[in-house]
Amino acid sequence: MKKIISLVLALVMILSLAACAKTKTETKKEAVGYEENVIIGTGALVDTPDPYGSTGAECQMYSNMTHLMLAYNNSDTGKLDPIMAESWKDLDGDGLHWEVVLKKGITFHNGVELTAEDVKFTWEYASSDAGNCVKPLSAATYVESYDIKDDYTIVFNLKSAMFDFPTYLDTKIYCKEAFDTMDVEEAVKIGTGPYYYDESLYQAGAQCGYTRYDDFYEGLDKYPTKHFIVKAIPEEDARNAALQAGEIDISFFTSSSFLRVLEEDTNVKTYTRPGAQSYYVGWNWYSKPVNDIKLRQAIAMAINKDDIISVAFEDGLGGSASDNFCVPTGLGYKDIEGIKYDPEKAKSLLKELGYDKGLTLKLVHYPDNKKIAEVMQANLKEVGITLDVQQVDGTNWSAFKSAHDGFDIFLDYCSYKGALLYNYNRFFQQNGSSNATGYYNPEFEELLNNVLTAPDYDSMVKEFGTMQEWVSKDVTVIPLAINNMVGATRADVEGYVLADTANWMDFSTAYIPQR
Repeated sequence: MKKIISLVLALVMILSLAACAKTKTETKKEAVGYEENVIIGTGALVDTPDPYGSTGAECQMYSNMTHLMLAYNNSDTGKLDPIMAESWKDLDGDGLHWEVVLKKGITFHNGVELTAEDVKFTWEYASSDAGNCVKPLSAATYVESYDIKDDYTIVFNLKSAMFDFPTYLDTKIYCKEAFDTMDVEEAVKIGTGPYYYDESLYQAGAQCGYTRYDDFYEGLDKYPTKHFIVKAIPEEDARNAALQAGEIDISFFTSSSFLRVLEEDTNVKTYTRPGAQSYYVGWNWYSKPVNDIKLRQAIAMAINKDDIISVAFEDGLGGSASDNFCVPTGLGYKDIEGIKYDPEKAKSLLKELGYDKGLTLKLVHYPDNKKIAEVMQANLKEVGITLDVQQVDGTNWSAFKSAHDGFDIFLDYCSYKGALLYNYNRFFQQNGSSNATGYYNPEFEELLNNVLTAPDYDSMVKEFGTMQEWVSKDVTVIPLAINNMVGATRADVEGYVLADTANWMDFSTAYIPQR
């Protein structure tokens, strides 16, 4: 009897322990989740949550989380991916009437469903002709009228044939009802993305934040992070030190010199990929000296692009940019030989212009272009040009350029994507969305019109080739280098995807398993 009782008690204990073990295992499993916050370190905070309110890269990056596009120009595949648009077609085959059908069931952050009226409103409101936006939709100037066929179908009636018009559908959409019922400053924040700009997370000059939109139409499986906190850390060395110390989870705008240090840290993951981003010299067209084409040519001859690549993009993390401000893999690219490095010829031109005793020009740059500015300063000194260099805080960069006061030259970068005229119409067309420093040339406008009025796609490409040659000879900008994209995260960050250009970065899928 005693043995039986002992066996029963032993069995009870085993079952109890098994039950306890199972309970603990289930509890542990249920506890596995994700960190609520992912902290991003960046050179500057967004100057506005309005996707059309700034030309700054930060505005474009973070509004990728809040405002979805109709379609996306996918540089990895060379195709146009549908996002909020379900389909598009050339109705009559003449490039004049383009029908776009929207997906159903997409809602804005205020709960209102996306319709064709919102698309029409956005293209009209954000048109460069309307004058409402800092970074307007230049493509809207090509539209004669809009026809709403039903809640989910809109027809764009163009002024002239555009056989690549669908590539301009990479446009983020406003909510018309928000503009009808709210102040503009609040209405511009309302998008359809998986996150919304959260005013409660904002700290002046220090951070801003984004909170998950729980009614996102695709569900939340790809978006486990509740909040993204963006902290402003202007200096790159401080930003990467914060990453290594665990104070931030993601560091963006990481140069190659810091990459090698981060690669040695086992607590950090680094990411690189070929970029589609060009660094370039731009001009303040309100400044008298640089309006002279011969001076622009002399400056172009004085800049050693090999020096810039070796210093600012060492270890093979950058390469030469094409002289025509187009990426070689882009649509309609034409191989053009531009102005080459020739400091002696630059000196001769400067003497001809009366600058043989020297010339001082003011150059301004974004924080991450510091090394390029230093190389340019040394290069131009050799031909008798003194560059007075000023670094401008990233948060104020767009406004500073748009004021076009107190500088002659600026350094910036831009993405190489999209339609044939992706860079040309926004940088060089009068009132172009990125034409912040007042460029206008009737010859360029005529060349642009020739492209836009071409009778077919092949003719468009031919006219575009002529335009590329002209832009290179005019030294409308000086393309310097194309960089590889570099990013870094803490080792436990998952779902981080590095884009090929800053404007297309989207942090929304990044997450951290519970620490």
